[in-house]
Amino acid sequence: MKLNLLLVEGPTDKVFFETLIENVYGFKKENVEIEGLGETGFNLPPITFKKGDTVIALINAQDKNRMKRVLKNILSWVNFHRVELHKVGVARDIDTTQNIMEWAKSSLRQFHPVVKGDSFWIGEIEIIPFGLGNINIENPNIEGKKELELLLTALAEKESTLSQFERSLNQLKEDAQRKLKPKDVMHVLAIAKDYDGDSMSGLYRKFVEKLINEKPELIEELLKESGLKEFLDKITG
Repeated sequence: MKLNLLLVEGPTDKVFFETLIENVYGFKKENVEIEGLGETGFNLPPITFKKGDTVIALINAQDKNRMKRVLKNILSWVNFHRVELHKVGVARDIDTTQNIMEWAKSSLRQFHPVVKGDSFWIGEIEIIPFGLGNINIENPNIEGKKELELLLTALAEKESTLSQFERSLNQLKEDAQRKLKPKDVMHVLAIAKDYDGDSMSGLYRKFVEKLINEKPELIEELLKESGLKEFLDKITG
């Protein structure tokens, strides 16, 4: 069995990546027992996916500020249990004040990693940091805050929802007296898609799954433009 881990910030990130892993990369959700992984000090049991002999364990840190400690605990768990871990992907929103590679370097300092390209190596384990939101939105009403929701905003732009609700977006900007953040746009998307669920995670899953089934070329385009395809190709390989 080849084991890869994917660490994400929160519940919406978990659902977004879960949807891609299953529906784009063809992994199946399967309960795979991994000794001690749910006991890394934060009570964060992973969701596991399997395809062939590759297993991906998806871990939700539940908060951006906990990611550094969770990552350190995971690497300590690997060492203690002598787990044969292949790759660790770490996906977080791009912080406007800190480069994602610098964040990873700071987080991993105690393990004395070797830097090779866009990855860090600790022994035979490859750590792959990835910043979410590396995409441009050409809309005067929307702030280009680089986070998961900017990717979904870009998708909504590609499939024409934003142009259909341009007047509403402009009015919201005028009312707020500022550009809309991508998370603000998600509430407009919920109205556009007639979504009445009690969490944004459900909206993200419904929106992405529908596009994968009906307009997969838009998903493929977004993955390539944002760098997500290269990142996920590594994590799923």
